[in-house]
Amino acid sequence: MRNLRHRELWENISSTIHPVRSTSFRLTTTPHLHRWLVGLIAIVLVITTVFLGFVPWQQTVIGSGQVTSFAPDARPQTIESAISGRVVKWYVNEGVRVRKGDTLVILSDIGTSFFDRQLLDRLSTLRDQTVAGQDQAIEAAMQRRRQAEQRYNQSVARFDNAVVQASTARIRFQRADTLFRQDELFSRRQYETAQLDLQKAIADSVSAAAAVLAAMQDVETLRADELRTVNSASVAVQEVDVRLANATGRIGAGTVLAPIDGTVVRINRFGSGQTVKEGEQLAVIVPTTDDQAAEIYVSGMDAAIVEPGRRVSLQFAGFPAFMFSGWANISVGIFHGRIKVIDAVDDGTGRFRLLVVPEDGGRRWPDQRFLRQGTAVTGWVMLEEVVLGYEIWRRVMGFPPEFPVAPVSTSNPSASGKVNTGQSGSSGTKEGL
Repeated sequence: MRNLRHRELWENISSTIHPVRSTSFRLTTTPHLHRWLVGLIAIVLVITTVFLGFVPWQQTVIGSGQVTSFAPDARPQTIESAISGRVVKWYVNEGVRVRKGDTLVILSDIGTSFFDRQLLDRLSTLRDQTVAGQDQAIEAAMQRRRQAEQRYNQSVARFDNAVVQASTARIRFQRADTLFRQDELFSRRQYETAQLDLQKAIADSVSAAAAVLAAMQDVETLRADELRTVNSASVAVQEVDVRLANATGRIGAGTVLAPIDGTVVRINRFGSGQTVKEGEQLAVIVPTTDDQAAEIYVSGMDAAIVEPGRRVSLQFAGFPAFMFSGWANISVGIFHGRIKVIDAVDDGTGRFRLLVVPEDGGRRWPDQRFLRQGTAVTGWVMLEEVVLGYEIWRRVMGFPPEFPVAPVSTSNPSASGKVNTGQSGSSGTKEGL
């Protein structure tokens, strides 16, 4: 007890004598809490540095769009009116499944050229009469050509006869000329008669030859006339056929048929008696198909660093999912696909469309019952793998993701710096832009 009192007394005396020394000692002493915090911060900095320098990060390009189909025939199709007409009757309602060739609606043509209810019968009768009349014209032209050929044959026969007569008259004249030189054997009258017969025979042969040429020209003229008649008849018949076909097609266009198997999803408000214009939309049909695709839109800068074949992670609207773009392996509820097509031109706003199809061997996409065309979708295009620190620095600096370059060639080292716009191999070097 005595020692305790001495100690307290000494401390009181010391605090009274040396107050400044006690306060300085307390200020220069580091609290245990501060030392613990400094150590914790140092440990965190070391861990963060290691984390940023060695932890991998998957670079991605994000885009959004909607579900569609890859085949054009499998996309929703609009049914349009081929004529201007009046609605007679609808045979379907919205939500009805139809087969190809089923009747959707009947239209009555309101064109002034098609008011005649017996138009097809009249045009059919007109075609038959036109064909009969043209056949008669062709037959008459052929008959005229045959008659000309007969006259030509007769002219040839007369020419041959005239040639024979001229030859005979020449022989007789030569005989008469020989006998006439002997005064006692032939008279002058007989000589002159033989000479006249020869001249007449020569004139007849020349006339026969001219008749043959004239007959030949007649044959050629009538043959050309026959060909012209045949062509004119063909044109006349074709004109009537075209009119009949157009009328048949026009009247047939009033019956609107389903072009594909599918479901009628939208019918415009056209009741019986209402008129529609040519080319006006009547209904929309969604095809029955298993073909699926997703079209997502990315910016022009991002479109330059993606290529067909890249893997894409997709999140469909209405399907719960958690997507961690840098570490896709820990994502939940995500579907995958591959880029099939990249549009060569933008959509008018600087964005480019990517068509993504399901990945072979990957998780199966929901069927059409749940994943309908037009459903919103968000896609992450998987790019190169970098360290997390580089990715943070790239985003802070505003640089684009890694751009693939050509692989290094051992035979030509200078080629390693050329940019490869196609797919890059796993051995290719990559440089940040």
